[in-house]
Amino acid sequence: MKLILFRHGLAVDRVKFLDEKKEDALRPLVSKGKQKTLEMARRLEDWVPDFDLIVTSPFLRSLQTAQILAKELKLGNLFESAELVPSAPVMAFVQWLHVHAEECRAVLVVGHEPHLSSLAGWCLTGQKESFIELKKSGMIALEIESFAKLRPGTAQLLWHVSPKQFED
Repeated sequence: MKLILFRHGLAVDRVKFLDEKKEDALRPLVSKGKQKTLEMARRLEDWVPDFDLIVTSPFLRSLQTAQILAKELKLGNLFESAELVPSAPVMAFVQWLHVHAEECRAVLVVGHEPHLSSLAGWCLTGQKESFIELKKSGMIALEIESFAKLRPGTAQLLWHVSPKQFED
């Protein structure tokens, strides 16, 4: 089974957005963030051609990223999960996977840092500390035995890439 963790694309500057008294959850992607996400989606399609579902944080920047990925990868099963907001505990999303991805072979998760790298750390080592730096529009691919039986320290790292690795 494959668990792909995808960080949202580049969004409007947080400080500027908050200075305008706007909620962080409503920060949208900028054009460059949309383009990098599309480029990475095309690469992802070559590496993992079939996903059973895509799940995203409900924050706008993640939702927009997930919509770009879903369109490019031709995925119809797009779910929002409050368990993927930046402040959510890692174990809340692990429980979500146990319940909602039980029969899945490949799941694409779109969210935030440090939540996604903490999830990867827990899956790989059992520790909740983040030791992988996941750049915007970057991806981590994990191999796991099953989503229903996901346990700490049982995953294997398949690859970890960022958009910068593909620049000319």
